[in-house]
Amino acid sequence: MDLSLRDARKVFLKQQGLLRDNEFGRGINALRRVINRLGYLQIDTISVVNRAHEHIPATRIENFEAVHLDRLMKERSIYEHWSHAAAFMPFEHYQYSLPVMQGWRDSRSCDRKLAALIIERIREEGPLQSRDFEDTGHKERGGWWAWKPAKRVLEHLFFSGELMVTRREGFQKVFDLPENVIPEHIDTSVPTIDAWARHIVLKQVCALGLATELDIGYSRATIVRLAKINLKADIRKAIDDLIAERTLQSIDIGDQTYYTTSDLLGHLPLRIAKNQVRILSPFDNSVINRKRTQHLFDFDYQLECYLPAPKRKFGYFSLPLLYGDELIGRMDAKADRKTGVFIINQLAFEPKVTLDDQLTSALDRGIEKFCIDQNCHTIKLKTATPKELTRRLKAVLEGER
Repeated sequence: MDLSLRDARKVFLKQQGLLRDNEFGRGINALRRVINRLGYLQIDTISVVNRAHEHIPATRIENFEAVHLDRLMKERSIYEHWSHAAAFMPFEHYQYSLPVMQGWRDSRSCDRKLAALIIERIREEGPLQSRDFEDTGHKERGGWWAWKPAKRVLEHLFFSGELMVTRREGFQKVFDLPENVIPEHIDTSVPTIDAWARHIVLKQVCALGLATELDIGYSRATIVRLAKINLKADIRKAIDDLIAERTLQSIDIGDQTYYTTSDLLGHLPLRIAKNQVRILSPFDNSVINRKRTQHLFDFDYQLECYLPAPKRKFGYFSLPLLYGDELIGRMDAKADRKTGVFIINQLAFEPKVTLDDQLTSALDRGIEKFCIDQNCHTIKLKTATPKELTRRLKAVLEGER
C-alpha cells in the first residue's frame, strides 16, 4: 500500500495533537493524555523561551499551566527518568525503564560508601535536593560532606533507580526512595527483551501514527549501550511478529517503508486547521528526529545553539513554525521577562512560502499567543528573511492590540 506524503503528514500530526486545536482537550486531563500519547515529555535546561517540558504541552493545550506538571508528579501519574533524553513519562511505563536502570548499575560505578550514607540520610530526613549536601556544617561519618562527589553520586543513584525524583523545586530535583514514589499498582517486574521491544514499537507507532524502523529505534543508543542488547534486531523481530499478528501493516511513502495500523489509517483527517501558526520547541516530539522531519516535511532543521555564533544561519535557538501540515520557517527569539518584551531576532521563511493575508493573520495570532505564554506583553521584531518582509511584519507584529 502506498500513501502520499501529504496524507502521511496528516496521520502523523493528528497523533501528535498538532493538526487541530485542543485535540487532547483542556486542562490537566489533557496534559495527562498528551504524555500518554507522546510517550515522553523532554526536560531541557535552555530557557530563552519557556523550557521544553512547558513549551511542548502549551503548543497542544490552550489553557496549559506549568503547575499541571507538578500536580501529575504529585499524584504519581508521571515519573522522571531517561527516554532518549531526560523526560517525564507515564508511570504505567515504569517497568520499561528498569532495563536502563539495571544497565546503568552494571556499567557505571560510584562511591558506594557515600551512596549508602546519602540513602540513609534520605531515609531518615525525607526527600532532599543536591544543595542539601552543600552544608559543610553537616558532618558525615568519618568526615565532611563533599558537595560535588555527593552530587555525582546522587545522579548515579537516580539513573540506576536507587533514588527517584519525587518533585522539582525551582527546576531542581528533589530525591526520595523509590518505595515512597512508586504507586503500589505499578508493575515493577523487569520485562523480557521481547516484551520491551514490543512496547517500544507499539508506543512509537501510536505516538507517530506511522514510523519507519529507524524512527522506532530513534536515539536508543544510550539504552543499547547500557542494557548491552542488540535492540535493532529485537525491534525488527517485534515488527515482524506484530505484522504476522495483523496488529501492524507496512506502507510505502516515497522510497521508505513505514509501519502503522489500519485503525490509524482509517481515521485520516480531511480538514486541516490553519487559524494560527504553531511555534514548536526544538525538542518537540514532532521534530526531534531531524531525518524524519526532512523526509516528511522537506524541512532541513538543525538546532544551532551548540555552534559558534559565526556559523549560525538561523540563530541561537530557532523555533520551527508549523502552518497546517507544513513547516514554513523558523523563529529565533528570546523572552525578556524582566521587561515583558518578546524579542524576535530573526523570522526566516522557507523559499516556497508566500506570505499572503491568511498566513500573515495566522502568524500574528500564533506569535501573540506564544508571547503571552512567555509572560511578555510587547513584541519586537529585528529582522525577517526575506528582508523585504521585515517592514510589513514589524507593522503587523509590533502594532497596537
